Amino acid sequence: MDESLPLVVIAMEAEAAPVRKELNLTGEGNLLAEGISARLWSNESVHVVINGSDSRFGVDAIGTLPASLTTLLAIEKTNPKIVISAGTCGGFTARDGFIGEIILAKRCVFHDRRIPLKGFMDYGVGDFSVADLDEIAERLGFRMGTVSTGDSLDSQPSDLDFMNSVTAVAKDMEAAAVAWVCALKEVPFTALKVTTDLVDGEITTEEEFVTNLQYASNRLSEGILSLIHELKDFRTEKS
Repeated sequence: MDESLPLVVIAMEAEAAPVRKELNLTGEGNLLAEGISARLWSNESVHVVINGSDSRFGVDAIGTLPASLTTLLAIEKTNPKIVISAGTCGGFTARDGFIGEIILAKRCVFHDRRIPLKGFMDYGVGDFSVADLDEIAERLGFRMGTVSTGDSLDSQPSDLDFMNSVTAVAKDMEAAAVAWVCALKEVPFTALKVTTDLVDGEITTEEEFVTNLQYASNRLSEGILSLIHELKDFRTEKS
């Protein structure tokens, strides 16, 4: 496949549906590997991969484990010029976040891998670098900042303390895991996230979350399309 194409990694079908529609990525896609639910769609401008569903529990395969596996398989399949971890996230009122805000990662960290042993604290946090897309973010009006990743939808006080210490503007469940795989494979990485709820605000009801998810997914589609267009001239050292 064309190595000049970006690869967009998305966890949930609901998040991916609007952008798949806009890009005319129809059908069931191609399975990445036997026994793995992740599916891949491609056209002349982009590859899009979705984690798929957990066959045991019948729900979307969200979180760091499926994100890592999907990203690894998709990179080996598509040889992309850049990987974009795209999806929804929690924002922060303390950083003036709002529902529907589009965020482009400046750095990615883990907030729930607490390993209080000598030499392991930094390993747990990760602190992964991302592609320098500052000028693109400014042109598109995207906010830039730290994306903090964990495997739980809720947040413990220690999680919040850490996220505040790194001034996180987005809390998600996949970005740092995707960044980890990209670092191993030496592929440029970024994360594009859209806020569905506010981590340090009022608790969102399930109905509110579903409504926000639909709105944020449409915003995510807009953001992905704009970013893909801007990345046409993106080049790596290997390009």
